Amino acid sequence: MKFFRFEKEVGFPIKQFDSKEAHYIKVWRSKQENNVGFIQIDAGGVVGYHQATVQQLFIVVQGEGWVTGTDREKISIKSGEGVMWEEGEWHESGSENGMLAIVIESESIDPSLLQEK
Repeated sequence: MKFFRFEKEVGFPIKQFDSKEAHYIKVWRSKQENNVGFIQIDAGGVVGYHQATVQQLFIVVQGEGWVTGTDREKISIKSGEGVMWEEGEWHESGSENGMLAIVIESESIDPSLLQEK
């Protein structure tokens, strides 16, 4: 058995897109455009407005915050909820009190498997 760490200290700060107080921790990456990781957004943090390079599923596992789409309207999101952005879709996420999310980026996410809110 092996134990692993997933705190923000083992990841790296997200500096692109005018982001602040946000960190990415890699979990899995393949040779295709498939990635799985955690995004830790600290209190007052934001992952700035940018385009999804492929489908991106953002699942909040702790805390709460907000997400936007192309219209930049902030929509509340909390632990147990998720959002999917399509390839090319502009989006942003942030939190006033802190939020931890699993992020899955893949060309092969099947939205029919997900339960809509």
